[in-house]
Amino acid sequence: MENRTQKVFVYGTLKPGGSYWPQFCEGKVGLATPAKIRGELYDLHVGYPGVFLRGEQWVQGYVLSFTRPADFFQLDVLEGFKPNRSNQLNEYVRVRVDYFNEHGVSLGEAWAYEMTQATFERFSSTRIENGNWPA
Repeated sequence: MENRTQKVFVYGTLKPGGSYWPQFCEGKVGLATPAKIRGELYDLHVGYPGVFLRGEQWVQGYVLSFTRPADFFQLDVLEGFKPNRSNQLNEYVRVRVDYFNEHGVSLGEAWAYEMTQATFERFSSTRIENGNWPA
């Protein structure tokens, strides 16, 4: 499997220092690169954020490069995503996104988890205007 398929943009609890970093990423990620994507970041007020991949705002995070496919695919479980399941039943969907460095220069593509509309509607969300979820 190509390594590019094992890159994922993270913006919340999976960032270095985040609550899920030790369990899902520590010792499993070869590289954690600071990056940003276009989107709207929301605090769902349940201990983790969600993003919509729309608009012109920046969402701050990291691109993680996983060394083993099995570790990468554990994120699907954490994010409540099954590829063949309806988006109504998925909490997040895994999609390809362009990611950028701090100067807005494109660095390529990675996966990202976008919350579904159903997830957004379940919570009383607040938009995070600066696009940065605190780790």
